[in-house]
Amino acid sequence: MLQISNLTGFGAFNAGTDVTPNPITIQDIADAGFVASALTNLVSVSGIDTSITLRLTLSAPLSINRVLGILRDGALVSQSTTGNFADVTLSNSQTLQFELTNALDLSTWSGVATLTNLSDAGSLIATFNFALQDTGSGGGGGSGGGGEPP
Repeated sequence: MLQISNLTGFGAFNAGTDVTPNPITIQDIADAGFVASALTNLVSVSGIDTSITLRLTLSAPLSINRVLGILRDGALVSQSTTGNFADVTLSNSQTLQFELTNALDLSTWSGVATLTNLSDAGSLIATFNFALQDTGSGGGGGSGGGGEPP
């Protein structure tokens, strides 16, 4: 009599779920202007076989004038103005970008942003620095002096 007690290597019976994306690099961002705003470089999340949730944590808090936007596949999916973090869920091959905006007159908002993978026990994905200097509302300018044309 033939008895089979253990089968291995057949299909996805014992397959795990891959929640660890391939390495990505997010470059530092900086801007200065009446409203300072900057987008990170576009990155593609790959190497996973299920949806994952990533968290971007900022070392300096958000406010009504300091905003974090998250873009997935080029579309704004989240905008935060409170706290110091925001989450986004991604699937394999989706793209990701972050936009930081400082509209607080005559201030600099700077710090370190840390991207972690909540689906993989909070593992570190990437870090980048940000520095956004709002130079003020600009105000009105004078119209110049009156004088006789030459």
